[in-house]
Amino acid sequence: MMDGKLYPAVIEQKGSLNIYDAAFQRGSEFALAWKSVLQQNYGKATVRCRCSGNGAKRLSIRCRADADTYHLARFPGTGPQHAADCVYWHADPTSSGLGAYQQGVVQETDDGEWRIRLRHGLLRRAPNQVDDEDTPQAAPPSPGGRGTKQPSMKLLGLLHFVWTQAGFNRWSPKMAGKRNLGVVHHHLLEAADNILTGRSRLSHFLLAATPQADGPQAKRNRATAEAASKQSRRLVVIAPLARHQAKAEGGATLPIAGFHGIPHLAVKPLIWTHLNERFGAELNAWRKGARTIAVLQTDVPDLINGIARAAVLDVALMRVTSDWIPVDSTYEAQAADWLVTQGRRFEKPLRFDASNEHTFPDFWLLDAGRDFPMEAWGRSDADYLRRRADKVQYYDAKYDVGGWWSWDASAGQAFPALPDAVSSPYR
Repeated sequence: MMDGKLYPAVIEQKGSLNIYDAAFQRGSEFALAWKSVLQQNYGKATVRCRCSGNGAKRLSIRCRADADTYHLARFPGTGPQHAADCVYWHADPTSSGLGAYQQGVVQETDDGEWRIRLRHGLLRRAPNQVDDEDTPQAAPPSPGGRGTKQPSMKLLGLLHFVWTQAGFNRWSPKMAGKRNLGVVHHHLLEAADNILTGRSRLSHFLLAATPQADGPQAKRNRATAEAASKQSRRLVVIAPLARHQAKAEGGATLPIAGFHGIPHLAVKPLIWTHLNERFGAELNAWRKGARTIAVLQTDVPDLINGIARAAVLDVALMRVTSDWIPVDSTYEAQAADWLVTQGRRFEKPLRFDASNEHTFPDFWLLDAGRDFPMEAWGRSDADYLRRRADKVQYYDAKYDVGGWWSWDASAGQAFPALPDAVSSPYR
């Protein structure tokens, strides 16, 4: 998480209790001493985080034998126990679309990494073979469950997962002025290096947009593309769409910004048809000047005379604000921008591959001292109003009347007041 704070760690063994602050854990001058502490306590001690979250907040000492290093990692599934600003915090899967996958699609490992099951694998197979990660269709809802559980992660879900792991769906005032394309590239690749798919790390397949043509990020993109060509790897590309031009839309290549080191992305008319059918709202936002992120899966790139070219197999889109916060509508963008100006901490829960049957809010306010959902009502058609009434009933029952926030944007309502911020975030 890009804004995560490292809190002191408590290590207890045989009745002896020692506290190690963040400076000791991270300071280069203490690196050997910290490694020695972890090595001596490896497999023997009880370790806890001293953040203000609720729960045991157990940590484990992990060893990477191939690198002769030791590090702390949270116990799998314990992310919600930590404070919202803690480096070990992770949202409860049920607070977003992440909870809409079947068991095993997204797994947190003992080493603090993630293993995901993609709908389509990233290695090219022989014509008579299926992708090693191809999976059957979604199972029906379980009795009493909310919505269909997905058996694998599709491309939009992958973008949402990487974006969430990089922390760009969250905002705190200290992030102001610190997000740009180079920073986004860095944190996306850092997140991807912590995600396993099949037998490989996602970072081995991922190219991300970068602002500099000759910088290290562009060189890394080129090296990844060259390795993919030699090893029959498909690629995943994450990049903003370039500024909209009518002549570029529907063309033979996908127009992206920050394309340095990324192969020419060849698209067939069917891809544009798919985008118009599935991502019409995002395309309309792009046409009107909104920043729009594309995630693409390509076939194995070809290198001809030193020029890389890759055929796009699939693409998904996600609208973001000028601060790179994902939003689903113009009204959500307005609400997100307003929250930024108010100096509040908040999170945009992403849908991943969840169906509309799954209920979670447009935003979570993170500094209210408790779970605090936020909704921006943006339409007035009959189907939407029925869904809105269901959500109101759900929120009133779970968070009490007045225990959540809503803005009737479609009626021209001004932004309602927010609860006071508390100094110690709960979520």
